[in-house]
Amino acid sequence: MTLRAMDRRRVARLARALPGVLALLAGCGDSDKADVAGSLGLARMTDVNPAADIVEVNLVAEAGRMRYLPAGDAEVWGYKDGARAGAVASVPGPLIEANQGDKVIVRFTNNLGEATTIHWHGIRVPNAADGTPSTQKEVAPGGSFVYEFIASDAGTFWYHPHIRGDVQLERGLYGMLVVHGGPEVPVSADRSFVLDDVKLEATGKLSEQTDALDIMLGRQGNVLLVNGQRRGRLDIQRGARERWRFVNAANGRYFNLRLPGHTFTVIGWDGGLVPSPYTAETLLIAPGERYEVLVTLTHKLDGPLAVENIYYDRGHDIPDPGPQALFQVSFTGDAIAPGQLPSTWGSMQAIAVTSTTPAEMIVFREEDSKTPGSEPRFFINDNAFPNVPLISGREGETAIWSVKNDTEMDHPFHLHGMFFQVLDVDGQAPEHSGWKDTVNVPQKKTLRFAVRYGSPGRWMYHCHILEHAERGMMAELILSPPS
Repeated sequence: MTLRAMDRRRVARLARALPGVLALLAGCGDSDKADVAGSLGLARMTDVNPAADIVEVNLVAEAGRMRYLPAGDAEVWGYKDGARAGAVASVPGPLIEANQGDKVIVRFTNNLGEATTIHWHGIRVPNAADGTPSTQKEVAPGGSFVYEFIASDAGTFWYHPHIRGDVQLERGLYGMLVVHGGPEVPVSADRSFVLDDVKLEATGKLSEQTDALDIMLGRQGNVLLVNGQRRGRLDIQRGARERWRFVNAANGRYFNLRLPGHTFTVIGWDGGLVPSPYTAETLLIAPGERYEVLVTLTHKLDGPLAVENIYYDRGHDIPDPGPQALFQVSFTGDAIAPGQLPSTWGSMQAIAVTSTTPAEMIVFREEDSKTPGSEPRFFINDNAFPNVPLISGREGETAIWSVKNDTEMDHPFHLHGMFFQVLDVDGQAPEHSGWKDTVNVPQKKTLRFAVRYGSPGRWMYHCHILEHAERGMMAELILSPPS
């Protein structure tokens, strides 16, 4: 069902007003560099375990403050490094790093005023460590929980709550986890970027208002953030080859990245390195997705270069606000010539499927608010969680899932606990291949993927627009041990 005409007009007015709103909020126009922040690096978690193959960290969730705008601080919820004296909660939380094959132990403490959990998005964890209400008891205020898993896959992942996700992530509860391994990729720097947006008042505080448009579209913030900073800056040597890792942690915003005068060499998806890297002029990242790219900075001008977010038509007639600068790249001298790239990248043997492979059909449907004051509704197979019929299978079995998007906007689909391979979209095979756990399903199209079922337990799947998942567009896959 389409947005009502009144809501369409409200979207259009919001988009047209956005540049002026941002200037008002910041106290300066986009051309003013006075409030540009410094380095975009993430703080790293302290590994308290001396063993070479164990990463053990003390992660704490608590209230904090972030200054997104010069006007004043926002009261946020964030994560901090509990092993570092004087640490405060930050948005994003500290970067957790491990090597492929390491045992990861996360000793989590909840100092918030409400219950929470941690979901390890994309990591193939034991079901008991998945961080959903189906797999663990909520961590109450003042409570603690220990997550343990093996970092079996090299790649870029992230962590966030799976309780009231639309509220808790919007307040700042998310962080990045990088597992190093695989072929050596010689680069001048390996950088991690968490993309997000926040909905702020002119005072700099987080907005407490959530209206029907926020719910239908996924909350669209009026300030874009990279690693918790608005219009941050990187200092890079000209000619440097760098590895950039991106995760989209926004509630509902799609990021479509562009680096004018440059291309992205895509080397990794959700599940690690792709078998065959490819070049892209722009990089579309739906909520929950991760991408790894190589960028060779060859900018010839003396001034800085802006990494931009450009328009992507994800449905419901959302207008084009024009290019939006995310962060600046400034050049400081010339880099040493980069080393030779590997000849082999990720490994991915195709999952064998036939006409007799078991098949599942998932249908996404939405329903606009019908009366003033009511909320839009979201469904899987015409039911809302927790009343969606369960899908069942056994560990090691192969299945084909068809995800039909019967709505007029794109929806990112996320499956917990395992990776899958996209087969086609409306019968059209994808141009590139790799392992996914989150994938964009375009409006009014059907995407098919093949999956080999993972460990036994209750595994959630859902739309990763958080306002949709929390209002019904979520369900469960129940896996049993092999027969």
